[in-house]
Amino acid sequence: MNTSTNCTGCFLIASPYLHDGNFFRSVVLIIRHTDDGAFGVVINRVGRQRFGDVIAMSDPSWEAGAKPKIDLTSATQNDFAEDSSGSVDQQVHPDQIYLGGPVDGPVLALHNIAGIGDPCGVEGTEAGSKTQLHDHPAEPWGSMSIQWADVPAWVTADEDHLRLLARRDDVKLRYIVGYSGWGPMQLENELNEGGWLVTPADAESIFGPSEEIWEKLVHRCGQAIMKDLTPDVSFPSEQQGFDPGVN
Repeated sequence: MNTSTNCTGCFLIASPYLHDGNFFRSVVLIIRHTDDGAFGVVINRVGRQRFGDVIAMSDPSWEAGAKPKIDLTSATQNDFAEDSSGSVDQQVHPDQIYLGGPVDGPVLALHNIAGIGDPCGVEGTEAGSKTQLHDHPAEPWGSMSIQWADVPAWVTADEDHLRLLARRDDVKLRYIVGYSGWGPMQLENELNEGGWLVTPADAESIFGPSEEIWEKLVHRCGQAIMKDLTPDVSFPSEQQGFDPGVN
C-alpha cells in the first residue's frame, strides 16, 4: 500500500459526493488501515442509551435504577438506536453511547488514559518505544509495559476497562457501539471518487462537541486546500473563524 493513502490515525469527513446514507455528515476515526481493508468508528452520531443504563450489573455499587441488561459483547445497533431529537451537546451525558457505524460490534471506549487498551493510529510496533508504567489502573499487579506513542486516543472493548473508565473523573471518554469497515481497496476507491475528506485526527476533536465536529473539520480541510493553492495568502485559525465582511 502506498503510505500516502494510508488513513490510519486520520479522520474521514463525509463529503457531499458520498452517496451512502449511513455516513451523511459523519466523521469517522480510522483506527486501522492496511492492505486488507480499514476499520474505524463514527464519532458524531449520538445514540439514546447511556453506558450506565445498559451495563451488566455485576457490581452492586453501580448507580441505582439501572435499565435492563444488555450483553456488551453481543449488542447490536437495534439495542441502542439513534437519538433523532436533534440533541445538543449540553444534553449529552458523559457516558452516552455513540453509534460507530453500520456494522454490529461490541461497545468500546475511546479515551485518553495511556495503556488501557490499544493506541489508535499506530501501525505495528515501530511507532513508539516501550515504557514501564507504575501503579497503572488497568494492571492488577501495579505496573505494565506498553508500546508508547503520541496518539490521539486509546481504544478498548474489554468490559473491565469500560467499567473502570466510567468511574474515573479525570478521563476524556466516548463510548461507541458498532463500527465502520471497508474491504481491500474499498476505501481507496471511495477516496478516489471524492467521497471523503481526510485530515489527521486530534484528541480535541475526538472528545469535543459532536454537533460541531463535521463543520469544524470541513472548514479545516478547506483551509488546507486553499493554503496549497495560494501559499502566500494567510488564513484565520479555526478559533478565529472567517469575517464575512472581508473579501
